[in-house]
Amino acid sequence: MLSSVLKYPEVPAAELLRPEPLADGAQPEERLVVCGVSWNRYLAFDKALGDDRPSPRLYYLDRELEITTTSNEHERVKKWIAGFLEIYFEHLGIEVIPRGQATMRLDPKEVGAEPDESWCIDRDKPYPDLVLEIALTSGGVPKLEIYRRFKVPEVWVWRGKKLDIFVLGQSDTYKPLSNSQLLPDLDISLIERCTATNSWRQARQMFRAGLRPAR
Repeated sequence: MLSSVLKYPEVPAAELLRPEPLADGAQPEERLVVCGVSWNRYLAFDKALGDDRPSPRLYYLDRELEITTTSNEHERVKKWIAGFLEIYFEHLGIEVIPRGQATMRLDPKEVGAEPDESWCIDRDKPYPDLVLEIALTSGGVPKLEIYRRFKVPEVWVWRGKKLDIFVLGQSDTYKPLSNSQLLPDLDISLIERCTATNSWRQARQMFRAGLRPAR
């Protein structure tokens, strides 16, 4: 259906389907969800796009394929929050293995993801302990269900200028919490304030100044 719409020159589909700018004028990411895609076609499509590509990013869940292209604001928020966490890990002497947006897949369960950022804490593991997703727009396949199947302990989602913390509970469902259980001494509101700062240098200085003394 999509290809039949895009072939008409009188329908400026590419422009009309572009998400509206955010309230501050920044451009959000763009998401396209294609239904009824088999696991093998998802793998073939990923291979055709090539390895080590910055974009687009793919998410797959139950025959639904999400294709996401990021934006400047998306990348800014992602890099700034990741930078704050690097400062925090070093400040407290926490050993981590950065996994970035390395592809995650579970073949029998037919689920795949390329997170914005991810980390293994203390040691390397098959799947990360912490995943960061930037969601300037709504929609797409349900990321929490994807990461639940990987049993990722914590998923952080940035949306609406807030950082939402989701912790995987004993009932195998994510619960929203105000603080991280993996990083209990981290002030989440500090991350939010620093991410809202226009200057990268000032934001990092503010974050360092706001850190609690290491125990």
